[in-house]
Amino acid sequence: MGWSVENWQRFWSAPSAEVARARIPTVVVPEVTATWPRSARQVRGAEEYAGRVVTLLRLVPDLRLDLAEQAREGDVVFLRWTARGTGPDGPFTGIGTDRLRLREGLVTDNLIMSDMPVFEHLARATGG
Repeated sequence: MGWSVENWQRFWSAPSAEVARARIPTVVVPEVTATWPRSARQVRGAEEYAGRVVTLLRLVPDLRLDLAEQAREGDVVFLRWTARGTGPDGPFTGIGTDRLRLREGLVTDNLIMSDMPVFEHLARATGG
């Protein structure tokens, strides 16, 4: 199936750990890399990538992301999103941006940019 903006929106409108585990390996290359906010260590591989999303959903079970803007230049896609949920510090809203590199419709690299404090909790929870 591959990655698409529409599937990203569908997932983040009602994310689930079970769906993330099943779906992520179908939208990323096996050697995918990802850089998450406040994490010193880059995520490597589909399993670790899925694990990071699952951990985020454990920290913020009601997390929702809404797409605000998108742009594409060749194989690079930018998504600006708004987030809301209830994390370890209580209810929050925030913004962020993903920069995704694609190859043949699969994500090869994702740079997630946001200054939301929940990412500090995620970095601690994942040893990042």
